[in-house]
Amino acid sequence: MLAFSEHRRSPPALNQIRPGMGASRSAVRRLEERSEEVGIKMTDLRRILFHGLLEAGPRATAVEIWKTLCRIMEHGHAPSQGSIQRNLNLLVARDILRRDVSPDRLWHYSIAPERRGRLAVTFVEAGTGRKIPCRMPEVAALLRRAAAEHGLAVQAAAITVTPVPAAGDADIR
Repeated sequence: MLAFSEHRRSPPALNQIRPGMGASRSAVRRLEERSEEVGIKMTDLRRILFHGLLEAGPRATAVEIWKTLCRIMEHGHAPSQGSIQRNLNLLVARDILRRDVSPDRLWHYSIAPERRGRLAVTFVEAGTGRKIPCRMPEVAALLRRAAAEHGLAVQAAAITVTPVPAAGDADIR
């Protein structure tokens, strides 16, 4: 892997992309939504990186993405190669991107396919074992974010619950 300079620059802004260049806004927005689902904070640098990824095409190396960004940025103020590599590593860790290693030992990046299946969250009643499906997408999104913070992906979840006592049955002390 190439060694990238750790010199930090001021972050690039979306309005610095040359008119007519950059990826389609809808494709970038889909990547932003996927990133937010797994708990990645959206910054201008990441949005610009998405433009570079989509413009460079599938199986692009970090250097090719950087060169694409240099070409599409109006004032030549592309993110540093170190910033690009750090963000690529984060996106790979959260399954937004896929990294393949070629025989010549170069890392190639592609957009990872979206998960097709819905996350099945089930409440299991402690006393009876009765299963109640949870149809709240915000619960599934919360579980995905919590798992992603630990580098995991949730396949299915069962939450053990107990009945809430009636207002008069509660033993309050």
